[in-house]
Amino acid sequence: MKPAGDEAEARTRWFADVMAAPGGSPVGEHTQALLVELETVFGAGAWVATVILAVAVIEAHLREQAIASGRVVDPYLNAGTLFAEAGLDERFDVLRRARNRALHVSDPPTLTVDMHWFEAERLEAEARFAIRLVAAALYGGDLPEEEEA
Repeated sequence: MKPAGDEAEARTRWFADVMAAPGGSPVGEHTQALLVELETVFGAGAWVATVILAVAVIEAHLREQAIASGRVVDPYLNAGTLFAEAGLDERFDVLRRARNRALHVSDPPTLTVDMHWFEAERLEAEARFAIRLVAAALYGGDLPEEEEA
């Protein structure tokens, strides 16, 4: 078994490789700051936080693009509508719904402590899928077909 430090370093390298795609729109200051947080939580293996922040990064980027182009965007416009208006693929809405399941309490719960132990592989795959969607939204390139195994 590799030490945790090696795992975090490998995740950080993977994140950097995914985000190294050329092209895309300029990334604003707020989006960049959230990307730093995203890299940090992903490197730490905080899978649920990765999904939550991934949606925030995409949302911030879309809002910054709108502001840069002179459009007025309602600051309270929900992410689903924002994603739809931007013409994002349905996979982005899948990501947004995963974020909502993590944030909003339901009965039965969609997020439990046991998931961190018994569904860690699924949560990590969801987090990696989220990172790839962020890279596609910010820098262009191919969208991931599905979550990694």
